Amino acid sequence: MVPPTGPLNGRKHGKGIGLASTKTEQRGSLRESTYLQLKDLILSGQLRPSERLSENTLAKRFGVSRTPLREALMKLEEEGLIVGQRNLGYTVTDLDVTKFCNLLVVREALDVCAAQLACEMATEEDLDRLRGVIAQMVELKETTNEAPSDAARNLDLGLYIHRVIVESTRNEALVRVTDQVYQQLRLALWLEVLWVDLEHTDLDEHRAIADAICARDREAAANAARAHVQSSLKNMSKLQRIWAHRRTVD
Repeated sequence: MVPPTGPLNGRKHGKGIGLASTKTEQRGSLRESTYLQLKDLILSGQLRPSERLSENTLAKRFGVSRTPLREALMKLEEEGLIVGQRNLGYTVTDLDVTKFCNLLVVREALDVCAAQLACEMATEEDLDRLRGVIAQMVELKETTNEAPSDAARNLDLGLYIHRVIVESTRNEALVRVTDQVYQQLRLALWLEVLWVDLEHTDLDEHRAIADAICARDREAAANAARAHVQSSLKNMSKLQRIWAHRRTVD
C-alpha cells in the first residue's frame, strides 16, 4: 500500500515510515542470514542428526535475538530439516531411509500421473514454462562452480519443474497431494543433491520428461517420470551410507 501524500503527510511522518521500513528490512535480513547459517550447519553435519537445538545457545552463536532465530527455525521445520515438539523445542531431523523410500514410491505414482495428464491438459504457455526451466538448468550446469548456492539453485529448479508439470494438469487434488509428499521428501532431496554424485543425470532426466510432455507423448512421459524417481530410489542407499558415516564421525 502506498503511503498517502498531502498536507498531513509531513516530513516527520515520512521519516517514521522510512525508519519502520528500514527496521523491517533489517529484520528480514537477520532472519535470512540466521536461516542460511543454521541450514548450512545441519546439511554439513556440524549439527548432528537427532541433536537437540538450544535456542539460547544458537542465539548467542549467531549474535541475534530470539525473534529472527525462531522465524528461521520455523522455516527449517517447514523444509523438514528440523522437528519441533511442544514444550521440548527443536531437534535436527534424523534420516529415515525407509520412510523416504516409501514416500518415493508414492511420488512415482503421482509424477507418472501428472506427466500423463500434462500431455493432455498443458497449454502452450505451460510448455513454454517447461522449456524455460530446462534452459535455466542447462545454464546452471554450464556455469556451476559447485558452491552451496549452486546446489540450492539446482534443487529449487528441480522442484519447480515438477510444480510446473503438476499445475499444468489443472487437477487441484493432484497439486495438493503432490505438494504434501514433496514437502516430506525435502530433506532427502536436499541431501541427494548435496552428497550424492548425480553427474547431472537429474538434468537429463528432467529434460526427458519435459520433451515427452512437449511432444504430448503419454507413454514416453510416464516412462521418463518413472525413471527419474527410480534414480532417486537408487540414490537412497548411497545416502544412507553417507548419513550413517556422518553420525559416527565428529
